[in-house]
Amino acid sequence: MKIYAQCLLAGLLVAFVAGSSLADDTLKQYGDIKGRTHHEDLYLEKQCDACHTSNEPEFFPPDNSCLECHDLDDLVEATAREGDDVWQNPHNNLHYGRDVPCMECHGEHSRREPMCAECHNFNYTKHSK
Repeated sequence: MKIYAQCLLAGLLVAFVAGSSLADDTLKQYGDIKGRTHHEDLYLEKQCDACHTSNEPEFFPPDNSCLECHDLDDLVEATAREGDDVWQNPHNNLHYGRDVPCMECHGEHSRREPMCAECHNFNYTKHSK
């Protein structure tokens, strides 16, 4: 399971670094629902309850669903910045620390704009619109 989690994290980081165009490319239609290709096994087995609280999801999944597979410390380290940009880490930032809900920035079934883009327009070198 550890190797699977590391591969999954590596895939997410590639999508993050490449920006939204790559993120859009990871969306695929699975029957009547669209989802990320790096979670394909969940869609093929119709396991909505792997993330959501039921197989008939109505709301975003709770963060602990994401953190079952994605280690927050690894995400913070992978998205760390240096110098004046140290607090521009999306997983450990000046405003919210490490407490931003995953679904504020990450869209599993559709593309989402990072929540920081609502107020900030400075250039993120690892994210493009």
